[in-house]
Amino acid sequence: MDENRVDQNRADESTPVQTAQTPAPRHRASTPEASRLPSPHDLEVLSRQLGRPVRDVVEIPARCVCGNPLVAATSPRLSNGTPFPTTFYLTHPVITSAVSRLEAAGLMNEMNDRLAADAGLAARYRGAHEAYLASRAEIGARSGIGAVPEIDGVSAGGMPARVKCLHVLVGHSLAAGPGVNPLGDESIAAIAEWWTVDRCYCVGAWDTGGEAPSRDLSRHGPQGLPEIVGRPAPVRKSRAAAGTADTAGTADTADAGESQ
Repeated sequence: MDENRVDQNRADESTPVQTAQTPAPRHRASTPEASRLPSPHDLEVLSRQLGRPVRDVVEIPARCVCGNPLVAATSPRLSNGTPFPTTFYLTHPVITSAVSRLEAAGLMNEMNDRLAADAGLAARYRGAHEAYLASRAEIGARSGIGAVPEIDGVSAGGMPARVKCLHVLVGHSLAAGPGVNPLGDESIAAIAEWWTVDRCYCVGAWDTGGEAPSRDLSRHGPQGLPEIVGRPAPVRKSRAAAGTADTAGTADTADAGESQ
């Protein structure tokens, strides 16, 4: 397993926490095509990140600066024949935990209100839906799967009209790069207190000891169920948040349940 330095930086207390309406940073974690094919090491890391064996992962569309996967691209048709519309799957525990914080804070409701009131945002979000479908078709073609008519026109995360899962939108933004999914970009900006694209947060984020997970607990395919995907992981806290937790005598924990 890769051994990467532990990030000790903490957000400056004087810096306002970014919200969903803060202009999104120019994040870029998307992977060049030449390095998108998953290696055996990538698949082992993914299994450790999720706590279960992964299957039907055909590409790694976004990587940490250290090279570990951030997002997995799943075949649009699983090896058991099941159509699978969620192409881009957010896997890094630090990011999934941070995004779960946003969901718990009600950000999806706020975004849905904005989609209903802002025609321009709604149009850009529909464009993200179309981009998602196009990317899935390209991945299906590259992997030899071809078209999957059962999921024609179906993307993920609530697109094109609503927001139902921020993990899906962040996974899409990391895979596609900035400027494709506006609400995914905003969500990445909003987790900057806990994760940023320019640093590695892998050390301590998942279990690296012993054998990789080999028991598949899922019921409907290798990508598993929402309640299985999330797992607690260490995430950065601001000094203010850490001080509050110390004063209260309790740890600040994130809801790590993946909701894709």
